[in-house]
Amino acid sequence: MPQANVSPPVRAFVAAHARTLDELQLLMAIIQSADRSWDASAAAREVGLAEADARAALEHLAACNLLDIRIGENLRYQFRPGTPQLREAALSALEAYRQRPLDIARLVQPEHRSLRDFADAFRIRHDDDR
Repeated sequence: MPQANVSPPVRAFVAAHARTLDELQLLMAIIQSADRSWDASAAAREVGLAEADARAALEHLAACNLLDIRIGENLRYQFRPGTPQLREAALSALEAYRQRPLDIARLVQPEHRSLRDFADAFRIRHDDDR
């Protein structure tokens, strides 16, 4: 079982901060390049997401107190956790991801995504022409 190979703190960090595999991959890229600031366009290119999805992922990670936001021509995000404990957990997750990427990826619960996709199907969008 892959979870047996992953420490409980890393499992807890991934469960709390990565809703999808794409979000996990983006988070790992952001942690790995802590001195870089990201906008939605760069994040989208890094993981192969639509820009709107990358923006949503960045907003989620910022709301989780993992990213600092700078306002300028574009919103820019940089890895800067709000607490030393959160920083240490993120770095531990990155190290585990480097050693066992498949085990860490399997921690992202696909059934949660299915439920979220189902719920999102009923959301009213302002850009919908219907």
